[in-house]
Amino acid sequence: MNNISFSISDSTQTETQQINSTRVALVCLAASGFIAAGHFQNYDAWWKGNRNGFRFVSGKKDDGEKYRNADKFGHNYYSFLVSDVIGNAFVWSGIEKRNAFFYGGTIACLFQSYVEVEDGTHPELGFSFGDAVANITGSYFPLLQNEYPLFKNFTFKYSIIDAGNVEKGLNRTLIDDYESQYFWLSAKIPKMIFGSENFFARFFNVAVGYSVKGIHPPIHREAEWYVALDYDFEAIPIEGSFARSFFHVLNYFHFPSPMIRVMPKFISYGLRW
Repeated sequence: MNNISFSISDSTQTETQQINSTRVALVCLAASGFIAAGHFQNYDAWWKGNRNGFRFVSGKKDDGEKYRNADKFGHNYYSFLVSDVIGNAFVWSGIEKRNAFFYGGTIACLFQSYVEVEDGTHPELGFSFGDAVANITGSYFPLLQNEYPLFKNFTFKYSIIDAGNVEKGLNRTLIDDYESQYFWLSAKIPKMIFGSENFFARFFNVAVGYSVKGIHPPIHREAEWYVALDYDFEAIPIEGSFARSFFHVLNYFHFPSPMIRVMPKFISYGLRW
């Protein structure tokens, strides 16, 4: 009753795909709820108060310099996260993968674009072209991962070490506190070098991380670059839809591991987020 059947035909094969309309409705409802929650979070954190005429953020100091581009990494990661969650939810609903991740990417991109346009009407924010580009790259990265095998070797991850700026009243929410956030690009470099049969290469990646310090007070903002061992939880050989989904969610985050900070000053760590 809830299943809609359709055929995808080409010169070589015909594939029948079953779409569960109840699941599709649930995904759309959940996505709508997420978008509403995102709107109210942004309204409470940023959009209360006076509006002005639409304003573009212009110039390096007005855009990337404030957070040393950590906000661009943030826009990229959050867009990627929303897109991937919605895309996989549509796959769960029975929608063909290419379409599912296109829909997920488009929904994420449209919502993030709405946020950026809304920012443009507030005097302390403004519309940022850099943020807009980061929204697009993050939103459609899951589609690239699905379409091109090369991109499956890379994924974006996230970790937090609370700098205490929210408690001090320096930031409104933890999401706005870029001193507490670390954005990672995890790559299956060991697997690309040693092959998937190598035990170490199968379960471990190499990640490059970015954060920023010195925002409060903004006397000497410093970009921080890290290189760390990273875990590929999806390589764990436990089957079942719940287990596979659980490991996929774990792969959104970077967990404590040996790492080094390479800039601005070399520091080696044992286990660190």
